[in-house]
Amino acid sequence: MLPNSIRIRLTLWHLAILTAVLSVCSVIVYGLLARSRMDRLEARLDMAIRVVASSLEHEIEEHSGVSSGEASFRGVLSTIHHLSFPDLALVALRDGAIVGEKADLESMTVSPSGLDRASAAAPTLAPQAGATLKWSQGGRRFVAMRVNITGAQPYLFVGSSSERQADDDNIAIRNAFFLGLPIPLLLSAVGGWWLARKTFSPITAMMDAVEGISATVLDRRLPVPASDDELARLASTFNRLLVRLENSFDLQRQFMADASHELRTPVSVALTAAQVALDSPHRAENEYRDALEVIDGQMRRLGRVVQDMFLLARADSGGVGLEISKFYLDEVLSSCVRAARLLAHPHHITIEEAQAEESLCLGDESLIRQAVMILLDNAIKYSGGNAVVCVSLKRTRNGQQERDCFDIGVADSGPGIPEELQSRVFERLFRIDKARSRSAPHAGGAGLGLPIARWIATVHGGALDLLSSGERGCVFRLRLPACGGQDGGEGVFLGL
Repeated sequence: MLPNSIRIRLTLWHLAILTAVLSVCSVIVYGLLARSRMDRLEARLDMAIRVVASSLEHEIEEHSGVSSGEASFRGVLSTIHHLSFPDLALVALRDGAIVGEKADLESMTVSPSGLDRASAAAPTLAPQAGATLKWSQGGRRFVAMRVNITGAQPYLFVGSSSERQADDDNIAIRNAFFLGLPIPLLLSAVGGWWLARKTFSPITAMMDAVEGISATVLDRRLPVPASDDELARLASTFNRLLVRLENSFDLQRQFMADASHELRTPVSVALTAAQVALDSPHRAENEYRDALEVIDGQMRRLGRVVQDMFLLARADSGGVGLEISKFYLDEVLSSCVRAARLLAHPHHITIEEAQAEESLCLGDESLIRQAVMILLDNAIKYSGGNAVVCVSLKRTRNGQQERDCFDIGVADSGPGIPEELQSRVFERLFRIDKARSRSAPHAGGAGLGLPIARWIATVHGGALDLLSSGERGCVFRLRLPACGGQDGGEGVFLGL
């Protein structure tokens, strides 16, 4: 098994690959050099045979006879050619009989077995001049060549030379490879280890930094290498992840604190009312009734907060199943307006609904109805007495997504939202106490309505936005994708 250290594994893999590459290259180079030496030796034998054959042809022509020419050739072969090719053994044969021969420096002639092989192979050689046969035998290299001499029968010339010099050179090269390869491999292993250590040193620093990060210490960041490489981008990406985690943990802590406060307030009020009612053993019926009404109101508020928090928790975990169906959005909006008018009547608030055309929609009708009621309820809470809340529904074209949408607009006449707080109105349990809540004596929400409404819009592939906010109130827009085209055909738009 390989070691657990990546640096050691990389070094070993680098060394193994380099060893394999150098070994293959060495074998190839060795083979090419050995072949080249053999080719040069064969070329010298081939050239010597051609020179000797030309000399025999010249002697036959000069003496105008084969016998006399061969006799003169034997003298030339043993004198002049002995000096021209001292390290080669040469033999000329005609009809299997030796015409002339020359020994090499080692006083070795062509062996009888070599002559027998050459004679046996002679009939198989091509009839044209220059046909050759090559082989190795007994540590020597042989070349047999058929030569047609004018006015005489074909001759067979056999040359041989010792392969010892080539073998010695091959052994020297082989030893050089065996002795020389470990040195670069050792240097490569040391260099590979150093490079791996240098390359992974930023990762070691990141590991040390990560060890100090916990749920309570999220403000630390990984060191980013100066080089703009993969490790630097990894550290930057991890730092951005830490920023998101820190923000998420901060929001979670704030949410827990706000949720604890929201849950504690109605419980405290209900307990206080119960304790006050029980302090005296004898109270009038209306006093007990007042105390029970206070407890009932606080328990209802507590139930709404718990229900909203449970819905958001299920939404975050993906546990809310949508009941998809076709319905007319204009009818749902009119129904919500009628219900909201009952809530607005005690506060002398008028809800005006603009005329809308039929709007076929595909989605979860109950969730969309809940989102609309949240917007209407907020508008009623934060509008003063004798105010007007305007509701509209129109079909528009979403240019970015290139599809038709339904826009539900809800405009109140409340005090508006300060500009620096407008980006936080959709945060969970966030309430603008300094602006709207204090101006709305009947306001008492927990700050979960708008986050729920935005989630409903998002899960249907739409959006909820605050279009404007000022002294004349706020305008919220709930955008839902339309079902099909202009003719009300079917279409699925849910962004689930």
